[in-house]
Amino acid sequence: MKKRKKCVTRKKPNLTTFIMVFKITFKVLKQGAVLPYSYQYELSAWIYKMISSSNSQLATFLHSKGYGQGFKNFKLFTFSNLYIPRFKNTPEGLKILSPTVDFTISFLVDEVAASMIQPLFEQQTFTLGNKQSQVPLKVDGILTQPLDITSNTLRLRTTSPIVVSTFEVVNDQGKTQAKYLHPHDERYEALFFKNLLDKHQSAVYHQIIAPAAAPLAAQPMQLRVLGQKVRSKLVEIKANTAAATKVRGYLFDFEVTAPQELLKVGYLAGFGGQSAMGFGTCKMLK
Repeated sequence: MKKRKKCVTRKKPNLTTFIMVFKITFKVLKQGAVLPYSYQYELSAWIYKMISSSNSQLATFLHSKGYGQGFKNFKLFTFSNLYIPRFKNTPEGLKILSPTVDFTISFLVDEVAASMIQPLFEQQTFTLGNKQSQVPLKVDGILTQPLDITSNTLRLRTTSPIVVSTFEVVNDQGKTQAKYLHPHDERYEALFFKNLLDKHQSAVYHQIIAPAAAPLAAQPMQLRVLGQKVRSKLVEIKANTAAATKVRGYLFDFEVTAPQELLKVGYLAGFGGQSAMGFGTCKMLK
């Protein structure tokens, strides 16, 4: 007589279990050092390096594949611009005059990854910048920040530029290039929410979060820019190399209405594209 296999009920993932938002403070080890204006790629590379120092398999997965579903691949983390209390603009970059700088980093990850992330960054020392301009930094403190989303409408301020883009044909041979959209562009809102829905779907597919109780795409969604101040920010990725590219995003305040499941994904994994390169991070407005 064959033994009956034991039925194991798999625990459904719970998004609130994996809320990973950190404020990391760096001590500046050389006062007056100059930071390049475009440093996002190098900071992203340091984040990957810290992950790989403990779990190279996780780092390879995040860096080369991300959480993909079909042809879509998403690296479900994001980080803000550096907050530098005192600095001076120079032709080479930002001259750091403050003793500390900080930034916010957030992850939408599964339970295993969540348990190992914070210790990776503690007491780490590294140099941020390029061959021309560098700032030596040491992690001086890590704070976990709560994420309390109880409404379908949030008022947010970008702490790194949001990138929303489409591709346009630029010659008779069919060559295309990215067209980075201004928040007032009529195509912006639809592409903003499409990216958010795709990220959510990818996270569900990989069982990072539980499926929504009802189809999210059919629920009310709206994006509204607050105020008149919309600032363009051009960031150079892999500067001074043959692979250098420029990405344009926008910094602004906005009000977004969407299902809470999507708002949490956007807050943790970034709004818009290129999130893992330091775009699409926001903080809540009071």
